[in-house]
Amino acid sequence: MHPPPLSKPDCRAAPARAGRNLPRGRRTHAALAFCMPILCVLTLAALPASVRAYPPEFHQLALTAFRRPMPAPTFDVATPNGALLRLADYRGRVVLLSFWATWCPPCIREMPSLERLHQSLQGRGLVVLAVSLDREGAVTVLPFVQRLALTFPVALDPEGRVGALYGAADLPSTFLIDRQGRVVAAAKGGRDWFSPQARSYVEELLAAGGS
Repeated sequence: MHPPPLSKPDCRAAPARAGRNLPRGRRTHAALAFCMPILCVLTLAALPASVRAYPPEFHQLALTAFRRPMPAPTFDVATPNGALLRLADYRGRVVLLSFWATWCPPCIREMPSLERLHQSLQGRGLVVLAVSLDREGAVTVLPFVQRLALTFPVALDPEGRVGALYGAADLPSTFLIDRQGRVVAAAKGGRDWFSPQARSYVEELLAAGGS
């Protein structure tokens, strides 16, 4: 049995604006460098799913698992408080990487479940990392984070640079990264990430270990 395809996305992310002011020659090289990670992720998403027999609850969660996990594209981004957040700092932990925006209703609806998942499993090695694609940056995101009392790491990607690395054109888009720093599964659209199905899958990743 194969996991189902990614569900229909809920929100469309704003297009990235990287490189638009460069001279034509440099713009061409920048565009190629910018697009290559996207092609890698799209290629990954097109690969056949694992032949593993997933339990019924996995199908209800509607994740897409990748037969050939690839290294997660690394990035450094600012937080709403002005600190620097590095994905590499979380190597050895399971990372639930969520791309979202404050103007995306499904993103807002799933935030409480992400907070509950974070509170429940952070002590076992889970990191919930939410990357905002709001173009206004901290001025919009920080009040939202404070209002919802979110305690997991939140980062800013106003130009869509990191979102483009992962092909996150639709929001919310979520990627599961294992302890070895590999993207192993993805989901498009909102989820209840504190559902028994979600917790079961994340706990499976936590138990898998790795170096």
